[in-house]
Amino acid sequence: MSVVDISKILAGRFQALTDLLKPLAAVLDVPQMDLLRAAGVLEAGTAQPNRPLTVQVAAQRLGIKSPKNVAAFEALVAALRDAEKRR
Repeated sequence: MSVVDISKILAGRFQALTDLLKPLAAVLDVPQMDLLRAAGVLEAGTAQPNRPLTVQVAAQRLGIKSPKNVAAFEALVAALRDAEKRR
């Protein structure tokens, strides 16, 4: 996909297939619904589910893949959350 096409999508001037927008949203690290709105596929008032970032998704986005390292990351996040609660 060219930079020109991506610019047109974000400006709402290009009707991209939604199956192209899903991986594009992942690469750009933006919610797919926001990209669909920017592309003019959805109207601005369309409801979007509120999905909090999970520890597992955060690990994946950070490139932490090893099950052992993911478990360590989860433990670290849990410890940090507990510390914040005690503040």
